[in-house]
Amino acid sequence: MTTPNPALRHQVIRIYKDLLYMGREYPQGYDYFRTRLHKAFASQRHLTDEAKIKQGIERAEYVKKGWSSDSLSTRAHVHC
Repeated sequence: MTTPNPALRHQVIRIYKDLLYMGREYPQGYDYFRTRLHKAFASQRHLTDEAKIKQGIERAEYVKKGWSSDSLSTRAHVHC
């Protein structure tokens, strides 16, 4: 088994923590979100190809950005 790139490992952990933090506002509850997030990341644990790991990071960033903009538009609606 090859040792993963430390920089990529750090990026994966960072995006996981960011999404986990955002999960506090998930409509179905934090525990539901945390379980689903863990399963999603654990299912990709076997990846060793750096290109595939980077694709996964990009996908997670896309989800994070989409969720952030949805949250902001919802909050703007509530405050107006």
